[in-house]
Amino acid sequence: MNPKVEIFSQGEEVVTGQVADTNAAWLSTQLVAMGFKVSRHNAVGDKLEDLIALLKETANRADCCICTGGLGPTTDDLTREAVAIAFDSPLVFDEIAFENISRFFKKRQMPMPDVNRKQAFFPEKAKRIDNDWGTAPAFSFKAQDCLFVFTAGVPFEMKHIFTEKVKPDLEQCFS
Repeated sequence: MNPKVEIFSQGEEVVTGQVADTNAAWLSTQLVAMGFKVSRHNAVGDKLEDLIALLKETANRADCCICTGGLGPTTDDLTREAVAIAFDSPLVFDEIAFENISRFFKKRQMPMPDVNRKQAFFPEKAKRIDNDWGTAPAFSFKAQDCLFVFTAGVPFEMKHIFTEKVKPDLEQCFS
């Protein structure tokens, strides 16, 4: 039986139609080609309670969930916090992630804004996935029997992270 996967897009800009959710369509094509059964596309705005509720629901019905968005440095980027609360896994600072984010700005000869420090925090039980194409590191997290993967919402970054880092892991986990 094919593993059941859901796609979860986060952001007020997606829900209100300001940005077309091309990520979900692209991910569906990739996942179906890998042998997954895509069972749902979900989109939630920037409300912590809604994010927490959807994470908990998804953990009870899917084998895997690919989530895009909500990993930026601004106050409306709440994915990390939602995962920490939903699955009782406090946020912890990741020094390697912070160094990678700092390096991103140094390469561009730009000062790193203080708000970007937020991007180096992950739920305690998460596995960091480095983002070589932007400032938002991705991460994976297992809850119940569902493997969650959280990636940047910027399509360019999401596609690279998925293709080069997530896909090989999924192929191993779901042979």
